[in-house]
Amino acid sequence: MAQIIKTGLVNKTAAGSLVITFETPFVTMPEIVVSPFWKNGSGPGGYIETITSISLESFTINSQNAASNYFVTWIAIAD
Repeated sequence: MAQIIKTGLVNKTAAGSLVITFETPFVTMPEIVVSPFWKNGSGPGGYIETITSISLESFTINSQNAASNYFVTWIAIAD
C-alpha cells in the first residue's frame, strides 16, 4: 500500500492550543512533523511547538507563540 502524505500551513494568531483538522481522515495513525515560520519575522520563536494529540481526523499543537505573521507548517504521513 502506498504512503498517504498531507501537508499544510496554518496561521497561529492566539497563544495556546490549536486543532488542525485534515480535509479527509487518515485510515491509519499518521506520523506528524511541525515547523514554525515567522513571515517577515526578525528572529526565532520563543517557544517550541508541541504536538499534544494525534487522531485519524486531526492533531493538536500547543505553544505560547502567536502573531498575525506567525505560521506553523506541517506534514503528516501514514501507510
